[in-house]
Amino acid sequence: MMFSAGMVVAFSIHEAAHATVAQMTGTELDWELGNYNQPIAFTGHVENERDGRALYSAGLISQVIGSEFILQSNGIDKNTAFTRGMMAWNIINPIMYSLDYWYIRRSNQRDGNRFQGDIEGIEYYSDERTADGFAISLVGIAVFQGYRFLKTQTWTPDWIRGKKYCICFGPQPLGGVGLKWSLYF
Repeated sequence: MMFSAGMVVAFSIHEAAHATVAQMTGTELDWELGNYNQPIAFTGHVENERDGRALYSAGLISQVIGSEFILQSNGIDKNTAFTRGMMAWNIINPIMYSLDYWYIRRSNQRDGNRFQGDIEGIEYYSDERTADGFAISLVGIAVFQGYRFLKTQTWTPDWIRGKKYCICFGPQPLGGVGLKWSLYF
């Protein structure tokens, strides 16, 4: 029950971020239940490309920020069902959104001049390259945050919670500075 509540709260924060940016940019939103293969969806009546990019990226960016807040806060118990639910949504949703944008095309679609989905909205108000970069960044951040969250869980084995990597700088024999990344397993 609390796991589901955490997911619902994270979903609500995602949608609230869209509404907040719409309010800040003076964008009118039309909300619909059960549209675009999602529980709730909006259509934004955007005035310019900058506002469109901000509006459609706001939900996913709020998830990255929310996860980082949870990960960096010492006052939040990361081993509760509620927190696990929030983190599950914040990690899985950006990955699924990106996979949908690239391959599945169920939530992110374009029909002529109309589109649906957050990443498709970013493409509509910028270009495919920007949307791909945004999606790749989201996946990378979500995977890294998921790994860091796993390290906080009491049920994970010690080898996951132990030291896993080291990033070192050092001088090179022919001059310059080298970057070394060691992965321990």
